[in-house]
Amino acid sequence: MGELIMMPVRNMAANDENVAGQPQTPATGNKIIEIRSAAVGTSATLDAQPLATADASPVDFSVWKLAPKERTPEYFPTYSTVSKAMQTAMRGWVREWFTANPEVLLRPHTAYPILVYQCTHPFSGRPTNMFTYDIQQTEALNRAFASAAHRLGRELKTLDTKKCSWFTREHYFAYRSKEVVKYVAKNRRAIYKMLNVETVLMDSILKFAIIDIPKLGLEEAVTLLRRAFTTQLRRFSDEFDMTDRAEALLRIATDALLSKLPTENVVALPLAA
Repeated sequence: MGELIMMPVRNMAANDENVAGQPQTPATGNKIIEIRSAAVGTSATLDAQPLATADASPVDFSVWKLAPKERTPEYFPTYSTVSKAMQTAMRGWVREWFTANPEVLLRPHTAYPILVYQCTHPFSGRPTNMFTYDIQQTEALNRAFASAAHRLGRELKTLDTKKCSWFTREHYFAYRSKEVVKYVAKNRRAIYKMLNVETVLMDSILKFAIIDIPKLGLEEAVTLLRRAFTTQLRRFSDEFDMTDRAEALLRIATDALLSKLPTENVVALPLAA
């Protein structure tokens, strides 16, 4: 007892997407999540929880015309704020999914990367062009795992495993948090997908604001941005589809931008007589 149990890995042969962001055939049946438990040898389907709907009003993308360009003092703090807002939202949504789908606890090799991801602190960046945990940067990944290790013990204490067998419960004791992080650091594929999607989403924001709007015009640039968000959120995890969160995430990014725009860019409305 006390050793990590190596659970069978799902057959990924049919998945032609890799961490580098190569094309992927979209999964079918996005509203159904298939749960396979190697521990009990059963197979079942679970209705996915409906995603929260965002404000029905459309996102005002025109404010992105005011977004700072490269080599300006506002560039890094503004886009860092946008990135952290998106990262925070995504971690919250992943935690909601995990809470709503306790069956995933039966598969520790699947649950561990999700738990570690939601415990990583949103990347704070530094005064460069880095806004996310770049999976090609060893230092950045070490920061991600260190931040998760700091929080995972508390996260494990919140899990409701009372209905699980002892065989399952022992995987999630709080004192094993460091072992869980080490397991994910050694078996990185799932968390690489999640962190890489964050990086590509932020790259899409930068391309939209700095290159596409001036080159293509706002309408076409928005179309490309929405397409990129939808594609990347579909690739986020093999366990659940975050596509329906695309518009909400775009709104969060836009609100974060608005919070950083200088007040002189805001046009004051005339006072009523």
